[in-house]
Amino acid sequence: MNLLIHRYMQMDKIKTLIVDDEQDCIDTLKTMLQLHVPEVEVVAECRSVEQAVEAIQQHRPQLVMLDIEMPHMNGFSLFQFFQHPHFEVIFVTAYENYALKAIKFNALDYILKPYAAAELKSAVQKCMRKYLQQAPAEHHLSTLIYNLHQHDQEQKIALPVARGFQFVQVKHIIRCEALGSYTRVYFTHQPHLVVCRTLKEFEFLLEDYQFFRVHQSHLINYHHVHQFVKGSHPYVIMDDGTEIEVARRRLQDFLQLISRSIR
Repeated sequence: MNLLIHRYMQMDKIKTLIVDDEQDCIDTLKTMLQLHVPEVEVVAECRSVEQAVEAIQQHRPQLVMLDIEMPHMNGFSLFQFFQHPHFEVIFVTAYENYALKAIKFNALDYILKPYAAAELKSAVQKCMRKYLQQAPAEHHLSTLIYNLHQHDQEQKIALPVARGFQFVQVKHIIRCEALGSYTRVYFTHQPHLVVCRTLKEFEFLLEDYQFFRVHQSHLINYHHVHQFVKGSHPYVIMDDGTEIEVARRRLQDFLQLISRSIR
């Protein structure tokens, strides 16, 4: 990493493109970059995806700072034109909605409006480290593009592992088990992984895909529930044979999930 830091410090200006439909936002971002990340050189400003496509082809930036919510074509539409991006991306958004979840799903970088100087600087430096490692965001972006065109159970999620990220389909996750600040993830066709993410983070990322927190320590994929056993201590039997208690305070919500699924 010391070598990467040295290369980062020796770089010429980082060629950066800003894409935002609001000029005020572009001006604010440019000012903050000049004040807090002086190694960045803004080579073009674009008010639409169409303009961004031309500017990227002309300037070949190392970094694109991309707004998401724009008229006509949103920020994600940019990747219809670049199947193998040669640039890193920082998404810029004012909305903590589905778009932010999609970005987190694929382990990409983002900053929220209004911009915070520390977050802006950190995001740029992180992107440049990836760029200098010659491991651009192509895999992450291609997975994001894939996800945006798939049904729920075809979605992929990026799991941080020792040498980067492993991408797995949501439908192959059976359950997640809390291990303090880590989570053990169990799959249908591969050994389990211990991931440096909390169970709460997995609950947030997977809440739209029929994953349910049956217990403080367990998040399960409803599609892999083999049997539900009633009684004084109700529990589920998963497809891998694991028996997991359903906490009393979560039982009613779990029964409602079952009821909805059999209608």
